[in-house]
Amino acid sequence: MAKARAQSDIGPSTNGLALPDEATLPYPLRVQAIYVQVSDYVNPDTHPIYTLMDSAGAQHTYSFDLPGQVTRILARPGQIFTKRARMFEFCCDREARAFAAVSPPSTIKPLSAPPIPARPVSARTTPRPQTDQTGHSRRPAREALLLGALATLVVSLVILSQTKLLTTSHENAGSSFAQQPLDLDRASSATFTVSD
Repeated sequence: MAKARAQSDIGPSTNGLALPDEATLPYPLRVQAIYVQVSDYVNPDTHPIYTLMDSAGAQHTYSFDLPGQVTRILARPGQIFTKRARMFEFCCDREARAFAAVSPPSTIKPLSAPPIPARPVSARTTPRPQTDQTGHSRRPAREALLLGALATLVVSLVILSQTKLLTTSHENAGSSFAQQPLDLDRASSATFTVSD
């Protein structure tokens, strides 16, 4: 089969490869690895193109749908995408398909993605609760002191409200007698008649 183009020449970009639809994978997506370079000839069955990690932590490896040549790479390993975007451009004309058919299978393992760098841990961390010999958690002294003060405050409020309630009920009982004063002057000036 005669080839009109040398194998090292880059063909015209006639197609592209975009990220999967948002309904297919949970975004954001991180590019874990890219297994091709510009001018590589690829076959969908034997050449993985790139690996993504979705927001759930699952990794997915993709290939082109057609045989052809990589003409442009628009992403880099470690890049994070929050919406759908074009990742690659490639040529799938007759010459590119012919070169892809005779290119050897890729020796790259599909999931050999670079690791995610560790995030630095902040210096402010909450201390773990201490335990005594019985295995029960021991609260720090300050926390125990605050809990004791809170308990004392609650008990004081209960006692105060009970005392006020008793005082109010005694005042109400005494006021019923005070509203009916005994009029001794009228009682002493009254005349009593006794009949036989």
